[in-house]
Amino acid sequence: MPLPQAGALPGAPGQSPAPQATTVPLAAGEAKIVADEIYGNGGPTGDMTALGHVDIRYGQVDILADQADYDGATKIITASGHVRFVNADGDTATASTLEYYTDTGRVDMTDVVGQSSQLYSQGEQIQGYLYYRAQSVTLYPDGHTILYNGWITTCDLSHVAYHVTGKEIEIRPGDRLIAHSSDLYLGKLLVAALGILVIPLSQATQHTQPVAPTLGYNSTFGVFVKTYINFYRNPYFYGTYHVDLYQKVGIGLGADLYFARKDGRGQGEFTFYDLRSNQEQIALTGQRNSFQSSFNANEPLAKGLMGSLQFAYTGQSSVFSSLPPQTTAALALVRTGLRTQTNTELNYSNSAGNSSLGLSVSHTIQLSQYLSQNISLTGQNTNVSGVSFSHAVGLDTDTHFSGNAFDGDLVVETNHGYQFQDAGGLLTPLLSFEKVPELTLNARPLEIDQRIPVDITLTSGVYDDPYETYGVGVGQSVETSRFEANVQLGSALLKIGNNSDLTASGDLRQDAYGTGDLRGLFSEDYSLHTLYGTHADTTFTYDVQSVRGFTPLQSFDGQYPLNQYTEALDIYNGSYYRFTASTSYNVLEHQQSFINYQLTTQPNPYALLTLNTSFATTGGGYQPLNIQLQTPISKEDYFEMSASYDFKLHGLQGQNYYLTHDVNNCYLVRLAYLQPLHEVDLNVSLLAFPGQGVSFGFTNQNALLPTSFGSQ
Repeated sequence: MPLPQAGALPGAPGQSPAPQATTVPLAAGEAKIVADEIYGNGGPTGDMTALGHVDIRYGQVDILADQADYDGATKIITASGHVRFVNADGDTATASTLEYYTDTGRVDMTDVVGQSSQLYSQGEQIQGYLYYRAQSVTLYPDGHTILYNGWITTCDLSHVAYHVTGKEIEIRPGDRLIAHSSDLYLGKLLVAALGILVIPLSQATQHTQPVAPTLGYNSTFGVFVKTYINFYRNPYFYGTYHVDLYQKVGIGLGADLYFARKDGRGQGEFTFYDLRSNQEQIALTGQRNSFQSSFNANEPLAKGLMGSLQFAYTGQSSVFSSLPPQTTAALALVRTGLRTQTNTELNYSNSAGNSSLGLSVSHTIQLSQYLSQNISLTGQNTNVSGVSFSHAVGLDTDTHFSGNAFDGDLVVETNHGYQFQDAGGLLTPLLSFEKVPELTLNARPLEIDQRIPVDITLTSGVYDDPYETYGVGVGQSVETSRFEANVQLGSALLKIGNNSDLTASGDLRQDAYGTGDLRGLFSEDYSLHTLYGTHADTTFTYDVQSVRGFTPLQSFDGQYPLNQYTEALDIYNGSYYRFTASTSYNVLEHQQSFINYQLTTQPNPYALLTLNTSFATTGGGYQPLNIQLQTPISKEDYFEMSASYDFKLHGLQGQNYYLTHDVNNCYLVRLAYLQPLHEVDLNVSLLAFPGQGVSFGFTNQNALLPTSFGSQ
């Protein structure tokens, strides 16, 4: 519509104000402006002013204000008075003033309060909104936002339980959040000066990074402060630097670096940590520093060929002098074809001069729909410094075939090697149980009277057992053929009356050996289950196994007679409670096992109590009562504990207590007391950011030095 001239403004005496609308032609499109009063030249280079209930819509941006001025020369819209900025994705902000650069899409605001939900952390979308305040904000069309002298929180603004301040806070959606000169507040309490805080916001980021220092005390390390300086260039290269102070030990410096290819075809990580001893520690252990590092990477090397490399080194410990340096390395190649796969791995390890070097190659091929084969070859050299050297080579093959009547496997397992003793030059062979070869046929399952399943297995092979002693304590090698026929019946189910059912199964096996020995085995298993109303049942189980004859391969297929029954009683009422008591009796040894008791009660979906103990029938009385309790104690607090009550000492042992407090559904505070370790821990977890935890621990026993790389 044509713009009204300055001398003919709507709302002049004698007229009723009515909303006016116009469009401003811009390089990338048109801005639609609605206001109570509009005047000026709306041409491409003209100026314009809108007054009262101003609504400017341009692209995906909606700006509301009391007044807006458009400068045709600079193409800047300046809004003031109750400014509200709304984006199409639902992000909003209020400000005192706003400048919208229509040619670039940039927005500058002052005295800003805003919110955004289009953020991801550790591969998950944040819960709720990220709220922010700042003296000034610059917002770019791609969502890139810079807050100056601002703060951020994921708590609702009516109950800000925590917030992070920063001189400059940069939010890059889908990438990272960076806060410079930042501090962490819980309520109004300053709990940590974070310096440069980096929180990954990418869906591709996989590694959790802490956001605040860890403080505490340990009898070995004294007072300690562990700090984390995060950096984040992009989802394909980010990490954490460590600067740690240990009162009794020294200073620790390190880094965890994560990298990946943008095309997703490879990734890896590199970590190192150097603990430099102070004078007190040097005098105690004689070590000036302790260094450890690791490197892991995997990447496709060619079509169908994947390679991976792993390396780890841990130097002489400057804290525990009994731990020697250790080095491990592994190189693996996986070649995948249309019907084949070949795995090759070379591994090496060394600790205090003791080393091992191994090579393994495994090849699998699908020859047809019914025939496949796997061949594995291994070699291992082991050197124990000043003691011995050993060399071993192993070969395993498995040819698998399927048919209409049965499936089969032809297996070869053999290993050869020697060990050389440095003292005396004694050379001895390395022993292993060998199958050269073994053929197993499994018949297709069938049923008797469509009620009783039957499985038949036939096994025949040649075996070498170097461990047989025949009970005289002197080993001798036994090489013999062996044939086994096995028939398994069941399990079959039989209803007895309205409240009971009987389950039964049986196994019949006959072995024949090339030594002329025969051995037979017959086993039966019965289980009777009976219901008593709707709140109780019993289960009676009887297992019997009879073995006749002799086997020359006792270490391979030794079986023993069995005659045992088991009884169990269950009393329950839905999920509210369940009491179980069970025991067993060995008829052959005339011995009853422990009587086990367990009570579980769950009065509501959030509370759970478990008690269990046992009674020694042969003497000793009741064993300690294990206790586990989980229950809410208020709308915001949850209590957990585990302990055991010793009936002989008349007291609780091994007590662990946990109290979790939800602060305005914004963050969790968890206090833990671990009595066996004499340890107290305090942990804070921000609910909106997955994996973002802040730990403040005071412990007497804790693994403070890195024991695994890439972790907190």
